[in-house]
Amino acid sequence: MERDRTPETRKTTETSFAIIDAIENLGGATLSELADYTGLATSTVHTHVQTLLEAEYVVELDGKYNLGLKLFHLGEKARNRDERYRIARQTAVELAEKVSDEVNFSVEEYGRSIVLFDETSSPNQEGFQVGRYFHMHSSASGKAMLAEYDEERVRSIIDRWGQPQHTEHTITDIDALLEELAVVSRRGYSVNQQEELEGLRAVGMAVNEPDGSVFGALDISGPSYRLPDEEEVADRLRPFVEDLEQKL
Repeated sequence: MERDRTPETRKTTETSFAIIDAIENLGGATLSELADYTGLATSTVHTHVQTLLEAEYVVELDGKYNLGLKLFHLGEKARNRDERYRIARQTAVELAEKVSDEVNFSVEEYGRSIVLFDETSSPNQEGFQVGRYFHMHSSASGKAMLAEYDEERVRSIIDRWGQPQHTEHTITDIDALLEELAVVSRRGYSVNQQEELEGLRAVGMAVNEPDGSVFGALDISGPSYRLPDEEEVADRLRPFVEDLEQKL
């Protein structure tokens, strides 16, 4: 049976998640720090934190509230919800072994790119970027996926998240971004020229579903001084993307 939903119950849920986001953004926080950060009354924060403690989504460590490992468990469930994600991971592992550089498989969710798998040539060792969100305008995978979308969808994503400047190379103008995406669409791959992090370059390609919609994106990244020419990287990446699309 579907439960009635009221503005009050939605507001309560929004507040609890706002507190979870605040704990994550602050890297752990006291009640007063959470109240200051969210603008909520300390009594309101206390009520929601106690509920989150009882539900095991939050833990108290050294007088501060931190995210609980239950969220990690749920994240792993989400990461493996689709059998095809495991196929994507295997592709990323094989590519990382071949190129000896870092390989990411990312998907778009709610207008941001999130790294599901970050593989290196070291066996059984994932990179540190797993679970990290990126603004799509400044990452290779993000731009590769944006280039597959129509202009209305691209503008909607930018309207929501903006184009924050991470380095002096970041594209911060929507028209310049649209021009860049047109180039990506024509040549079949995207390039991150130190736009997210100074000194880091990446080349990415969208991975499409059989119906042509976007499944995700693969990218190869490395220090700007070490990563080969972008065409060479794209040539290494392309057969793995094509193979993954065939397996889908």
